[in-house]
Parts: sequence; structure tokens; C-alpha cells
Amino acid sequence: MTSSISRRVVLQSMGAASLLGGLGLSTRAAMAQSTSLRAAITGYSVINTLDPAQATLIPEYYVMWSTFNGLMKFDADMKLVPDLAESYSPIETGGFEFKLRPGVKFHNGEVLSSEDVKFSFERVMSPDLASPNASKLSEVSKIETPDPLTVRIHTKAPYAPLLTFLSNSRTGTQIINKKAFEEMGADAFSRAPVGTGAYKVKEWNAGEGLTLEAHPEYFEGAPSFAKIEVPLIAEEASGVTALKGGQIDMTSTVPAADVAQLMKDDSVTLLRQPGLNTRFISINLTKAPFDDIHFRRAISMAFQREAIVQAVLFGEGVAADGIIPPQLAEYQSGTTRKYMTYNPEAAKAELAKSKYKPDEMEVPVITWGGGWWKRFAEIFVAQVNQVLGTKLTVEVTDANAAYARQKSGDFVAGVWGWLGMVDPDEYVGGLLTSTGWRNFQGYSNAQVDELAAKGAAETDPAKRPEFYKQAEDIAMDEVALIPCFFSNISNLLRPGIEGFDQKAYSNYGDQFYKMKEA
Repeated sequence: MTSSISRRVVLQSMGAASLLGGLGLSTRAAMAQSTSLRAAITGYSVINTLDPAQATLIPEYYVMWSTFNGLMKFDADMKLVPDLAESYSPIETGGFEFKLRPGVKFHNGEVLSSEDVKFSFERVMSPDLASPNASKLSEVSKIETPDPLTVRIHTKAPYAPLLTFLSNSRTGTQIINKKAFEEMGADAFSRAPVGTGAYKVKEWNAGEGLTLEAHPEYFEGAPSFAKIEVPLIAEEASGVTALKGGQIDMTSTVPAADVAQLMKDDSVTLLRQPGLNTRFISINLTKAPFDDIHFRRAISMAFQREAIVQAVLFGEGVAADGIIPPQLAEYQSGTTRKYMTYNPEAAKAELAKSKYKPDEMEVPVITWGGGWWKRFAEIFVAQVNQVLGTKLTVEVTDANAAYARQKSGDFVAGVWGWLGMVDPDEYVGGLLTSTGWRNFQGYSNAQVDELAAKGAAETDPAKRPEFYKQAEDIAMDEVALIPCFFSNISNLLRPGIEGFDQKAYSNYGDQFYKMKEA
């Protein structure tokens, strides 16, 4: 899976030379003395947990990818390769047998065993925990540990996404230390988790950030940086200012508005490519007015997605007529979806079929912050109201409240999106099936459920896409949600830092151990 942007911008300079010169140091000499990396999480101000079984937010994964490992991982070419597993082989009836790397040590010195793997997965699977990541292992029927280095994961039937869902990506199946969890308890563990990753949590200040320290016995070799400072910077633009001012070394995101200028700035390193993400208007199909298919079809045709890409993303993305991103091109149907295309006259005609009049009620659209998510809502609302005469309004809250309301069903509409999802089942299965944990809309269609199940069971890569294409076509015809765009991902680094390999799923923390001073 490779970038469709033809060039990756890597522009370096000695922009900090004057500052360092004043201290009597050359730039290179000063960098060589650095033992810490200041890797800011930008655009987010909240981390709720570092327990993989409970994680939901992308900034949580940004940290966890450096503190944990999965059985599998994605290499630089986005191919699945073993991580904590040394090798794996399929089980004829469904599932895989994994041979673990011997001698892998957790942060507390305990040696990884098959019991840790079994414990980690069974926690996620437990109905009592109600893990948001339970769907990743929903097809697992049994886990066997015949010896300390062998794990057999049996599935009810062949299950194509399993290896992906056991990777160190946005899965929640990262391996934790059983002994540490049982001794610490869930709450303490969620703030000071014990994994096998290159870094461990030293300090966590809620709302401010974290300090990570190197795990010297990391199985891939001790990291170059002894410490990682991870400040939380709520506004992406503030992250750019902090980096250019020498206060941080890298950012997890870059404001779309700044990308064009930063591409020309030889005092920074900009990494940029299309991302594995989907951005949409989440609509509550159980409440008026979105319980009416004609109303939601009208809304979907009443705004220009391309205009939003330009106004919100400054061109750093592409318009969407579905939820599966271009990076998974083989799973896109390629059909023209009339209800996902700007057509004011057709939108008005569709609204005339609705049981609701355009100005009958106010329709709040939830958003948060003051950045691009807020602009997203504002532009969407303004366009729709202008075309249809509706009374959509913008309701601004914070990101945590927006998520909580979506999850509980306490909303009518809201800007929303997910990133870091690498398998089509995470899009169709997670967002569009009746049991999908990301299906906050309340959408339900038995045919979509059946097609998604067939797609997950189909292990032939050539046959699998057709099931997801059909499922998405049905859901988009019924406007299960209102797709808007897919955005590029970008990271910013100061000169002299190397080793960060950007991947399409926004793999921030998993590269810390590879990074070093040039």
C-alpha cells in the first residue's frame, strides 16, 4: 500500500544554528548531546487510558504503539509481518498458531509467555469488560497455550481480518503483562501500563502530557533516545509554532492550512501522504428528522464535498462518496452514487418527499474545538441551509463530550471520523453493520450484515472486495451516514531527526524506537 502523492517532502536546514551558536555549541554537537525526543501530540488535549482493551481515541494509540507490541505489525510497505510472534501458520479449521519470540521481556522484567497473550485477548473478549475493541476478536472460539512459546487462536470459521486485528495498529489487541495487571488492578494499570514496547510510562500529567523512558531490554535493541516527552497541544497550529520555536522536535499532525507553506520551508521536515481515514456527518437514524430516508438523502445532496475539501483541508484530501478510502482502492465500488453528489435541484425534490418540512425544527450538528473540525461543521451547515432552507445549527463542545454523546445516542447529527483503520471490515463491519461498535447512527440492514460477514469470512483476496462493495452500495443508497472526505496525514520534524517512517494509518508512536539524531 503506497502513497499516491508522488513526492515526500524532506527539507532540512540548520535553522537552529544561531541559537546554538550563542551557547557556544555547533548545531550538530548540540544535537549529539540530546538524550530525549520531544514528540508532541497535536490537535488533541485528552488521553483517557493506556489500557489497550479500553482504548478508543487515536492519541491513546499514539502512545500505546510505543509501549506495547502486538503479535503482528505492519512493515514500511504496509505488509503484515511478525512482531512478538516469531512465525505463524494457519489452522485448517480457522485461525492461526503463533510461535513467540523467546526471551522477550516486559517493562517489569517478566518474560513474555503464551499465558500473557491468552490473558490479553480474553480480557478484550470478556463480556463483563465490554471492551470497545471486542469486535476484533469476536470470531475467536478458543485460545490454547500448549507451551510457553506457542499460542493457538481458533476461530469459529475462516476469518480474513484476524492477522490485521492482531497487529500493533488501532486494534486494542496489544499484549499486556498478566502478572502486572493482576497486581496493579485495572485503574492503576491504565495509567502506568506494563508492555513489551520500546518505551514505558514514567509520568502522566492529565491534560498536559506524558514522559516515557526507554526500555533497555527491548527485544529489537535499546532505543536511541533515553526519554520521550509527549506534550499534548490542543491546536495543531500551536504545534507548528512550538516546533519552529525549538520547543518540540516533532508533531503528530500538521494544520492543512500550513502544508503548502511548510513544503517550501527549508527549516523543517514535512512528511505527507494520503491517509487511511474516513470523515463524515454522523446522523442519528432513530431520531427526527434523520429517521426519514428522504430527508437524509436531501441533506447529502445539498452540499459540495469538493468545496469542503478546499475550505476545511485547503486541498489536503479528496471528496468522498463512501466510507472506504482510496488507499483501499480495490474495495471501492467505482459506481456513481447519486445521493452522495451535490445536486441542489434533486436535493429539493427529495426533501419534498420527506414527512418533515425544511424549517420545521432546529437540527444541531455537534462539533468541538476551534480548528478544522469546527470549520467542517460550520461550512456543512451553511451550505445545506442555503440550499434547502433548513435550520441546521452548530453546537460546539469538547472532543470527549462529543464522543460520549455519539456513543450514547444523545445526538441528532455531528461531524465525525475515524483514522488508523487498515482493514475494510473496520469500515463496513465497524460502521455499517447492526453490531458494529462504531455504528453510532443506529443503522441496520440485514443484507449489509450478511455481506459484511461474507467479506470477513472470505480468505481469497480476489473475491473478498466484492462483498464489501455491495454492502457499501446498499448503505450509501440508504444514507446510513453522510460521507464527506478523506484527508491526507502529515507530520513535522525539526532538522537532524531521522528514522521516522510514516505510514498511512498515522503510526506515530511505533517509530520512536527507530528515531535518532542524524
